[in-house]
Amino acid sequence: MNSTEVISSTKWFSKFALSFLAIVGSINTSLFIIMPLLPSKLSQIILPIGFLSLGLSILFSIGFSIYWHIKEKRGTFNSIKCITWLSALLRYWIAFLLLDFGFQKIFEVNFNYSYHINDTLTNALTGQELTWKYYGYSYGLAVILAFFQIIGSVLLLFKRTILLGIAILLPVMLNIVLINIFYNIGPITLFTSILITLGLVNLFLQHKVNIIALFNQYRISLPSIGNNFSRTIARVLCILIPLLFVIYYNYDVNSSKKYFGKWKVTSMTRNGNTINENDWLQDALAWKTIYIEERGKMFYCPNPYMYVDSTSIFMKYFHDENEQNFKVISYEKDRNKPDTIPVEIDNFKDNSMQWKMILYKDTIQMELKRDL
Repeated sequence: MNSTEVISSTKWFSKFALSFLAIVGSINTSLFIIMPLLPSKLSQIILPIGFLSLGLSILFSIGFSIYWHIKEKRGTFNSIKCITWLSALLRYWIAFLLLDFGFQKIFEVNFNYSYHINDTLTNALTGQELTWKYYGYSYGLAVILAFFQIIGSVLLLFKRTILLGIAILLPVMLNIVLINIFYNIGPITLFTSILITLGLVNLFLQHKVNIIALFNQYRISLPSIGNNFSRTIARVLCILIPLLFVIYYNYDVNSSKKYFGKWKVTSMTRNGNTINENDWLQDALAWKTIYIEERGKMFYCPNPYMYVDSTSIFMKYFHDENEQNFKVISYEKDRNKPDTIPVEIDNFKDNSMQWKMILYKDTIQMELKRDL
């Protein structure tokens, strides 16, 4: 029994899925290409027309799949021919749309340089802007993504290479769908990416009989090593050792987790002298913000408004839970002979604490407040 015969004998939902993906996907692709070309005077009616077209295509795919299912049961419908046409429509609109996205990346239409995004602080960027900035940082990466989209799409256009095209495109599209979901890229983009991914899955499942047979046929032929018990132990250890390592690391990190965050220096004295509010403008050691990160990273920044790497000091720290203090390691003077500086922590609360430390023979006292 070949794949097409398997599909033709399935229930109504399989027919609806193929009809929906082929018809709604092709209408969505047409709207995606046509709408940006329409005059700006029509901007107020573009979205209503688009949603109306998609709604009608969804209703049509439902009605057509019901009609198809009834006719097939009566033996008066050529399901093989219908599957062939709908599958071809599905393949072509996916290839068309992904080729468009691929060429956009090559010609720097997609992920092109944005001047206002480049001048915006990262924590002020939306998920979509952050994604655009990340992928737009490297033209080489964009070209590689475009290469996979273009090659995979071209392979979809030929029956003999459909599976290879799906194997190339499906991981790429799954990644794009996850980005669109968790970075809030937008409902239209998300809908389109889900349609493409589901379309690829549908085409993939059309060949499930042949795929299962392929995996069964080409099982590894090399001899097994050891006996069943030793192989089981090796597999368990391969899973268990990384898990235990991460658990131990997480426990070590969590011991100082209560200090993680951005801390504003509300007051600071050096050798008994009070550091004034604006001294940071001339004195790089007049810190206004201290960042305490995981993996023992600590950054002392004089700028109260933003982190500036060139004027900030990076130090490593080790936290002693019993002693309630830090051992801070400074590399400022000599990277080969770093200074170890004890930091005494007093009056620690969830959002405030006091520090006492001696840095380069200077006695420093600070009051810190967590920036929430």
